[in-house]
Amino acid sequence: MKMDREMERLLDEIPLLHHGDLVGRRETDDVVDLSCLIRELAEMGVVEGGDDGLPLPVAADKMGFFGGSSPTSSLCFSNQESYAASRPFSLERRRVLDPFSGFSSFFLDDDAADSDGWDIRCPPPPQPSPPARGRSKAARRKGGCAAAAASPKKCVAARCDSLAGLGGFMHHIARDQHGCRFLQQRLEDGKREVDFIFAGVARHAVELMVNPFGNYLMQKLLSVCDDEQRMAIVLTLTEEPFVLVRISLNVHGTRAVQKLIDCLMTREEIQLVVEALNPGFLELIKDPNGNHVVQRCLQSFDASDNKPIFEAAAVHCLDIGMQCHGCCVLQKCIARSGGEQREKLVAAIASNGFELAQDAFGNYVVQYVMDLKVPAANASLTKQFLGRYIHLSMQKFSSNVVEKCLKVFKEADKASIILELLAAPHFEQLLQHPFANYVIYSALQNSKGSLHSALTNAIRPHVELLRTSPYCKRIYSRALLKK
Repeated sequence: MKMDREMERLLDEIPLLHHGDLVGRRETDDVVDLSCLIRELAEMGVVEGGDDGLPLPVAADKMGFFGGSSPTSSLCFSNQESYAASRPFSLERRRVLDPFSGFSSFFLDDDAADSDGWDIRCPPPPQPSPPARGRSKAARRKGGCAAAAASPKKCVAARCDSLAGLGGFMHHIARDQHGCRFLQQRLEDGKREVDFIFAGVARHAVELMVNPFGNYLMQKLLSVCDDEQRMAIVLTLTEEPFVLVRISLNVHGTRAVQKLIDCLMTREEIQLVVEALNPGFLELIKDPNGNHVVQRCLQSFDASDNKPIFEAAAVHCLDIGMQCHGCCVLQKCIARSGGEQREKLVAAIASNGFELAQDAFGNYVVQYVMDLKVPAANASLTKQFLGRYIHLSMQKFSSNVVEKCLKVFKEADKASIILELLAAPHFEQLLQHPFANYVIYSALQNSKGSLHSALTNAIRPHVELLRTSPYCKRIYSRALLKK
């Protein structure tokens, strides 16, 4: 039996479908290539089916092609006159593709071929007109399928003029670079296309949001879907515990979750998302991807909606504040909170001020709280630092906190700091210290009157030492000390 030339051309365009795939010797993961084959057969008068029960085009000929949820394992041809339903390939009717010869052949039993009507041919599709000579490369690329035929993955987007042809393979195509772009473009065509794509990918939202390409489709879908569809996606993501947390920790998923947060409209949706993120709050804060999700919640939601985040930040402020990402989130929590929530958060940070002041990241949180000039918080810090200013001044990170104290504290508290520095057994060591010398210089800038005179009088006996020490040049450069 001779095979139609157009069918040969179609099969040649799908090089990844070899003998083992069709006879069931192995499963293939490249579903996109098979979808391209399905679409081509549909255009030639063949029926296809999907796993989601969506309406599909009707065959124009007597021969039908049926595809189930597993394309490589449930493909079948049938004669509609002889069979009421499709049945898989039999051993007598297996098609073998020769990857080396470039053509296909059938090993069929003659009787079976006659009885099953296998000599019925599908009407060939219209042949495209040959390109005119002298056209540019850009113009020739607009030929569509002819240019896309070299890439099986591109042929899906190029050949599918109807989303119904994708059937149950929508979520598979969304994981492909070209298929994802194609679906994103179709989302701009109207509500009908949005509903169709939503029906094909909504159940697979979790896996698509962490996919390198699928996450872009989910972001676009979230921005165009209606309230009911958006709520369905939120329920899917928050149905099981820690699912949304795991997505937020993913390098691709964090972008999709941030887009989801931006698109939430109702109070119910916001509460579901915040409650789903709350169990993994500490892990999200410390993660380079997850911390952006928490910051987006703080930026997009009201203080009342972010109340669980503020409460968790107050409880874990010491652990969060001593981490590179956590210190930024903690400062944003203070900025976005208000009223009683802010007071609790500031009080919790101030109560751990001594430990945070000595940390590479925590010192920034303490300085941020000091700049707020909350009387109760600064009083708590003053009580913790009193008698420890020399110890704090000789450390790299806490010396910055002491300088901040000399700038924002009240005059009485500033005097306590300077007097403690002057009472040091070896004051000249503070002048030559790589960190404490900055504290002395800041004390000179923020003192006046008799206190300033006492400080300069303590420095003058060591002028010769200041000239030679590399850490004392700033102190020596003071005009008052040159007199």
